[in-house]
Amino acid sequence: MKKLRIQQSLMALLVFLLLSCSNYGELNPDIQTGENVAVIHLGPVLNEFINQQTRQSIDGIPECSAEGAGFAQISLTYGNADVPVDVIAEILVDEKGLFTAYDESLGIPIPEGATTVSVTLNEFLILTDLNGAPGEVIWAAPKSGSDYAIFAENPLPITWDLIAGSKTYINVEVLCFDERQVNLYGYQFFDIIPEIIYEVCFFANYCSDAGRHYTAKYSLDIYYGVSPNGTSLYKDEVSVTGVKDEFYADPLCLPIPAPQNDEADDVPYLYYEARLLDWPDNYGSANGQKVSGTWSWNDIKGMLNEDGETSEYFHAFFNCEEDNSDCGEFEAIPESSFYESIIPEEPVDFFEIVTYLDEIIYTFSEGALCVDAENTEECMSEFNALIAEDGFVISCLPAGCYTFIREQTDGVNQLITTDEKLLEFLGTIDSKGDALLLAMANDYYWNRNDVENGAIRDICNGYELIVSKIVSFCAPLQIERFRLKITPSAEIIILDQEIIEFGEDLCI
Repeated sequence: MKKLRIQQSLMALLVFLLLSCSNYGELNPDIQTGENVAVIHLGPVLNEFINQQTRQSIDGIPECSAEGAGFAQISLTYGNADVPVDVIAEILVDEKGLFTAYDESLGIPIPEGATTVSVTLNEFLILTDLNGAPGEVIWAAPKSGSDYAIFAENPLPITWDLIAGSKTYINVEVLCFDERQVNLYGYQFFDIIPEIIYEVCFFANYCSDAGRHYTAKYSLDIYYGVSPNGTSLYKDEVSVTGVKDEFYADPLCLPIPAPQNDEADDVPYLYYEARLLDWPDNYGSANGQKVSGTWSWNDIKGMLNEDGETSEYFHAFFNCEEDNSDCGEFEAIPESSFYESIIPEEPVDFFEIVTYLDEIIYTFSEGALCVDAENTEECMSEFNALIAEDGFVISCLPAGCYTFIREQTDGVNQLITTDEKLLEFLGTIDSKGDALLLAMANDYYWNRNDVENGAIRDICNGYELIVSKIVSFCAPLQIERFRLKITPSAEIIILDQEIIEFGEDLCI
């Protein structure tokens, strides 16, 4: 009699579930399966415990919930991959019963040259529908070796082969779930038991060293925790990119759980890490750049709109400095022009910047000359006689003086007279002196001790300068003031410019 009541109640529950889930819709027949992909649909089948004697071997089989199945939480591996694929998929229903909705993560790639791939289902939980989001766990597929494994003909893990281009439906036996008895199912803990889940949408920009913004292509990892050592929620999720009238990337929207371990609202509990990917036709190589950070529950709620369901994008930036105001203030360029801060790419014993017009009219030097020479006087005489015939700067118009560098390393003297040699000498632009010398080599000049017409400041990714330049020498004579950005890779970017002197009939 007791057996009959159990069976009747379970059958009634299954009827209720079918009715309550009928609003989820049916499988879309238009979804196409590629030849190199196989799609999985998993159907939860509630075990009816028809073996009364076996049922009685364990006390405390939990009562089944009257709530309908809304979502499946799935963990599987395939091929030779060790990292599990974790998916939360909607549960649908048709005349054949319950099954998981189509999800891109359940489209399993077939290795090149193969026709099948091995798939193993490791975890399978059924959750209620909480206003369109996963709610509480109501059913669980028991695992081999657990106390509840005896109630399933095929306890987890289940392994099978997928055929390329196929849509495979696998029934999975599930039991009513009681969180208090989680270990009896073979689950020592749950990585996620989503009581509340919101969708977070991620979007990213990439900036070149020149400051140009591009839509970024990237992969995204999210972990429950504050580092990559936390529980993996998403791994290598890649944004969808393409080109229509221009290059575009769709926001990457992923459901994430609310805090599960009583974390305070202002305490970080999620860690994200995004890696820039190559996009050859757009910005080119990614150069291994990445951005990372953490989110608290306040951060997540802060992205929600007033409707409590939709959210604003989380906007990340690769190589972009949105605000340089905290990095440094403009200061006037002194008589020395900060040349004492010049850092050559390769160590040198001594270098000297020389401006020459029939004779040396300006020099700045740094280092020690001829310190290890056997004949110091002869060494110095040879160095001082080293005069170039041209330089990387032509100035003193209309007379035409020129500037070059002479340097000595290990007793060997060398002249630097071209832009290319100057860039080799400076290497990374990592000092104010480097930036000013590079600006001068590109025909910019400045007034000394005059912050309005000759200034420099550190920014978070290079230097900004206020300098002047003659842009037209004759009829008209035109001089403009520029605000420049000079990057560590020696790019010169014009941020602003204005005419400060104009003579329609004047010439130099």
